[in-house]
Amino acid sequence: MSQQNGHIEINDLIGEFMDLHEQWMRDPEGFDWSALESLARKGATAYNEGAGPSFHMLALDGVQHGEFHERFLTHSVDAGFDTFKVVRGGNGEAMLPVLCHSWLADAEAMNPSSARMRAFLMELAKKRFGGLVPESGEGVKDANLIRIIEACAESIPAELLVKLMPEMAKRHDWAARASEDLGAVEGRISNAEMIIENNSRVYG
Repeated sequence: MSQQNGHIEINDLIGEFMDLHEQWMRDPEGFDWSALESLARKGATAYNEGAGPSFHMLALDGVQHGEFHERFLTHSVDAGFDTFKVVRGGNGEAMLPVLCHSWLADAEAMNPSSARMRAFLMELAKKRFGGLVPESGEGVKDANLIRIIEACAESIPAELLVKLMPEMAKRHDWAARASEDLGAVEGRISNAEMIIENNSRVYG
């Protein structure tokens, strides 16, 4: 697909998305959800690589989320949309995520739909990254994986991010707090084990 055709396809998808959103806003009860599911299938892999923001970035970022957006994200994932994909931006050099994970993290505090969408992404992250935690405890070393984690960190559960990239987790307030909480819990467990051991020791 040429860059020009890519722009045309993205514009068409966004136009259809906006039309459906207007229909939903006018009549939520009578809205045809199958039309949204069909659009999600059509645009599941419209990442617009090398040409500009992805279809999903344009559709979901910087807007007031509602049930419409929640369902669109779910249908898109079901259709093969990779929420943790990074692609080359419009300049052909910078690698960008196909969703703005940091914006969604900010929005969740004010919007229940945004919060549910972020929780959905975190469940996906557990499946995607959970098996990649190094046994050494030193964090991942693969450059491509590091790039993805850096771009999508806000949608990775704090306790998992701490294990994947300990140094990066320190730069995120919620992840740093989780690391401290985990350390405190481990400390309490160690103390409890010591007490149990002392209490069970036979003296004589």
